[in-house]
Parts: sequence; C-alpha cells; structure tokens
Amino acid sequence: MRAMDLLQKLDELDRQGVWVLDMPRMALLFPDESRETLRTSLARHCKTGLLQRFTKGVFVNPRALSIPEYYTLLHATPMLHPLEFSYLSLEAVLSDAGWISQIPMCETFMTTGRSGVFYTCYGRLEFTHTESQDSSGIYFNSAYGCWVATPERAYTDLKHVGRCLDLVEIPDEEDMTEMKAAHVGA
Repeated sequence: MRAMDLLQKLDELDRQGVWVLDMPRMALLFPDESRETLRTSLARHCKTGLLQRFTKGVFVNPRALSIPEYYTLLHATPMLHPLEFSYLSLEAVLSDAGWISQIPMCETFMTTGRSGVFYTCYGRLEFTHTESQDSSGIYFNSAYGCWVATPERAYTDLKHVGRCLDLVEIPDEEDMTEMKAAHVGA
C-alpha cells in the first residue's frame, strides 16, 4: 500500500468520524493486499508516523480531526471487543464517584468477552469477564463514548468478581441523594 493511497482512505474515513481501525477493516480498505503484505505495510506506516499503533491489530489515524479531544482512550475501547458488550466499571467508576480515594492505574471494564489487559498508546485498559447480560445500572456516556456503570453497579461488579473492597467508602444516604440529583442534572 502506498502512502498516498493510505492517506486518501484515512482522510475519507476521518470525514465520516472514523479515526481508529482494526485489521479486518484495514483489510477491507485494501482488498488487493495479502494479509502478510498488509501487516508489513501497516508496520512501515507506523514507523513513518502515518499511523499510530493503538494496540496489537488496532491503529489510530494521528492526523484525524475526528479524534475526541477528551477521553480518547475510552472512545477507542469498543474496538477491542467489537462483538461483545463492555462497560466501564469497577475501580475506574468508583474512583470517579469518590467511593475510592485512589486513582486507578488503568481504566477497568466489565465485558462479556475475554478478560485481558491491553497496553495502548493512550494508557492501559483492563477487561474482566462477566457472564451477566443484565444492563440495569448501566448507561451510555456520550462524553466517554462508551457504556458506564453507575457507582452502585460498579460496587456490585467489584464484589461479584472478588476484588478488594477495603478501599471502598460507600457514601451515607444523604450524600447518595445529593449525588443522584447532581447526576440527573448533568
């Protein structure tokens, strides 16, 4: 794949709001390239800076105007488990809600896909498998570009997967009412 051909395709996708691509989508963009040639070309274009490796098999267009200004890591996360349901939960949500005073070292997700840790160009992501298909206590956060658990659901998930609860401080009833009112108003 020539650099000019790649840039043309990336610019077309950027105009459609697409700035992160996985290997299957890249293969669709360049159907005449064998899998091995495609990998070699993508590696070469990552070295020259036309592409940025997000994680294994997933690439970012660093020139894209459609890259979100904030929460870029969270916006790109659905590409890692595209066929599975995933949502931000556990320590990440509890820290944001003030139920844990520490800031987690990575963004933590529950997923119906495989568990795993991804080291990306934007930060670390941890996926924890769940069999649950229950979507109560989960909402779509457009600022994050992904599904997010409420603090109550994140706490339930934390207990369910057997993580340490020692750092969790559940607010009293009055504080919970204020937090819910602030959440609804946001």
